[in-house]
Amino acid sequence: MNGNMLRFRRPKPPRRFAKEVDAARRAVARAIAAGQAPEFPPLWRKEEYKRAFVAAQHGKCGYCETYALNHPPAIEHYAPKGELEDLANDGMEADGLYGVRERDARQISATGYHWLAYEWKNWLLACERCNTGWKRSLFPVRERPHPCPPTPDQPYTPLLLSPFGVEDPVEHLEFSVLGNVIARHGSEHGEATIRTLGFSRRESLRKIRHGFAEDATRHARGLEQALADDKLDRAQIHAEALISLGGEERLHAGMVRSIVLSKLGLRWSEMEELAEKIAAKSLPHAKDPSLGTDNRKRGRKR
Repeated sequence: MNGNMLRFRRPKPPRRFAKEVDAARRAVARAIAAGQAPEFPPLWRKEEYKRAFVAAQHGKCGYCETYALNHPPAIEHYAPKGELEDLANDGMEADGLYGVRERDARQISATGYHWLAYEWKNWLLACERCNTGWKRSLFPVRERPHPCPPTPDQPYTPLLLSPFGVEDPVEHLEFSVLGNVIARHGSEHGEATIRTLGFSRRESLRKIRHGFAEDATRHARGLEQALADDKLDRAQIHAEALISLGGEERLHAGMVRSIVLSKLGLRWSEMEELAEKIAAKSLPHAKDPSLGTDNRKRGRKR
């Protein structure tokens, strides 16, 4: 089971954004009001918009956290703008390829979240594999059946994790030393995200992440042991390695932060604080109390 995500800070829209997309927004609204299928001029392809998300996401796909620039990246609509689909068959990764085969989705609505088509808050950068190969027009919500067709005044609760969302993906996804991923504590957000993005079907992605997962696990265990042994110099080596591996710009940093939560019971801000204490030799005892049993309950230490 093979995927990971990191929460980013959404970039600010360009100053003229609202004015630049206003005509397209109005045209979509008129078509819907007339009972017609709207056309969506692809204004999201504008280079200025894409560059903003490339910078905010450090060039990484918002879903799988590989470098999106290595595969044709695009501005993805988190909530689909056109049709809506429901997954009938999960499919699998094509052998030896990055393609997808036997993945089947049925249309549940001819129109999607059309009023969000030109909303900056509904955009993110995604690689082609995640965007067109796996996610497509899927958008799982808690409400069952999925409200169709969706309308602006209809409440819905997204389950798909977003790199710009309120829910931190680290709190919902858990990783093994091999780079496999499961839903943390059976999280419905985690389970829906894994299925929607095919994270349980992408062996090529797991293989890429395997070494990062091994390094993060080794340093987390090493840090814990060094603190238990009152070896601050050794603890500092492991702490600095984890901070580097989990840096926002690094590949699979979301997975590294998830491993820190699972193995040490520390959220990333707490890990950074602990690393600073270790570097400053300011721990009252090398065995920091933040690595206690209560904190480990946040994750599932294996």
